[in-house]
Amino acid sequence: MPRVVTANVLRTGAVVYLREDGTWVPNLSEATAAETSDAFSRLETLALTAVQSSDVTAVYAFDVAIVDGRPEPISVREKIRAAGAPTV
Repeated sequence: MPRVVTANVLRTGAVVYLREDGTWVPNLSEATAAETSDAFSRLETLALTAVQSSDVTAVYAFDVAIVDGRPEPISVREKIRAAGAPTV
């Protein structure tokens, strides 16, 4: 199953999603969905670098479905986060 890496911007708390070029974007539709273990390993490495440089915090991956070529959240929690609503 494809996976997307998400985090929160350390300074603002904003939800962001990782792209394969190492940038963090606010829209899930712009994120890179890793469909292989090698692709996911590359995303993990990029995410670790961002954590070490104190750019983001609370990094984790979640499963997505690919709909019309874009990642869509499967879980209710990630649907809420992608819509910009807090989950606490």
